[in-house]
Amino acid sequence: MILQFSAQIDSAKANNDRTISLKIDTQELSSEETAKIFAMFQKQIWIAIAETSISKEQLNIPEVLNEMDTKSPSQRLRDRMFVVFKEKKVAGTFDEWYKKQLETIGENYLAKIQ
Repeated sequence: MILQFSAQIDSAKANNDRTISLKIDTQELSSEETAKIFAMFQKQIWIAIAETSISKEQLNIPEVLNEMDTKSPSQRLRDRMFVVFKEKKVAGTFDEWYKKQLETIGENYLAKIQ
């Protein structure tokens, strides 16, 4: 599914995990375009940004790869832990929480051999 519309970047924020959060404002979209946006909610998507319309020839569209081929097991675990962190609205930063969780997991494995 490809969706292209004009928008303005309202704000950009650097996050502790070195990702960037963007807030964009659009002009009024059709019901179909709005439905497509909501269908993509909380999914990994690709975005291209330009000051003019973008043609397919201008895009470097990657071959679709299975998540298992592109991310290491530890990267997949970190991504899943981030989802838990966000859903539970844990106080503090993700990095602090992540380190504590990994320490707990490690201690639990060591306890299995005692």
